[in-house]
Amino acid sequence: MMKRKIRFNLNFINTYRCFFFLAIILFCGLFTKKFFTAFNIRAVTGNTSLVMWLGMGFTTCMIAGHMDLTAMHMSTMGALLCLGLHSQSGLPWALAILVATLSGVAIGLVNGTLATKFEIPSFIVTLGMQFVLKGLMYIYTGGAELSIGRDYAFNELLNSAVGPLPFSLYFIITTVAIFLVWIFLRFTRTGRNIYMVGGNVETAWLAGIKSRSVTTLAFVISSTGCALGGALNGIYSGAASITMGEKGISPLMIAITATIIGGTSLSGGKGSVIWTWVSLIAIGFLKSLFKKTEQQVLVIAAILIVCIVYETLAQYRRSKVVGTRPNLHNEHLREIGKA
Repeated sequence: MMKRKIRFNLNFINTYRCFFFLAIILFCGLFTKKFFTAFNIRAVTGNTSLVMWLGMGFTTCMIAGHMDLTAMHMSTMGALLCLGLHSQSGLPWALAILVATLSGVAIGLVNGTLATKFEIPSFIVTLGMQFVLKGLMYIYTGGAELSIGRDYAFNELLNSAVGPLPFSLYFIITTVAIFLVWIFLRFTRTGRNIYMVGGNVETAWLAGIKSRSVTTLAFVISSTGCALGGALNGIYSGAASITMGEKGISPLMIAITATIIGGTSLSGGKGSVIWTWVSLIAIGFLKSLFKKTEQQVLVIAAILIVCIVYETLAQYRRSKVVGTRPNLHNEHLREIGKA
């Protein structure tokens, strides 16, 4: 069997840019005091876990060729429902989390149906759903903040470290969920169909794939994950309010940025929730490295611009070269660095 040669060039760096991004941040952390302490690692990964749920959902929809702008509002809705049902209605945590998660399933079905059956652009659908969710949250809470109440047992459990690892249980649950979604997308027929629909919906239809059902499933995965992540984050934080994420850098914007840095194609059909997860870990440690918000925004924006510009130039070069000379297959492999 021939061994595949790894060519360390710009294409290789671009393909695995999220790992290089994380490596650079961790290297810079060597020169920062108390950066690699167990407390800092647990705090960074725990506080970034909510955005990881958002990134997982947004990446799944992007792979299917759509956008889910309701991710942050859905997670807030999940947190408010979970805390309200437990502290005010007296439901046990398991049932409160289940109801919050099912609300994500319902919203995902609505978003998917509007985007597929009625052929409304997903950007418009999810943008409008943001206002619907905001209104529902105001009706449910009256604009008040909801707290965990007097039951701090589950809160302490999610915040506690897992054995000798410097990670909270909340982060471990988040990571396991993301890897399960990655396995589903990568190694199941339905998951691969999501990639095919995002890559070319007409080709997927000719292959016998029910594109509407597959796209709706992507929206359901996104909304369900965000609702579950929000419910767990409400317990982890101990409180939730309608204005969560509106101060500082928006968690949704961070999730979108990490999705792009992780290599998910803006046109669909390409991406990985694992690479988005790696990008979010890097952004989490970057925020720990740069304490001021303006510094964080500047660095994250610069990295995002570089990734978008390189992807645009690479796509332009491929469109100019591939298809104009013989030996097209080998030429395309060289362009993407796999020859």
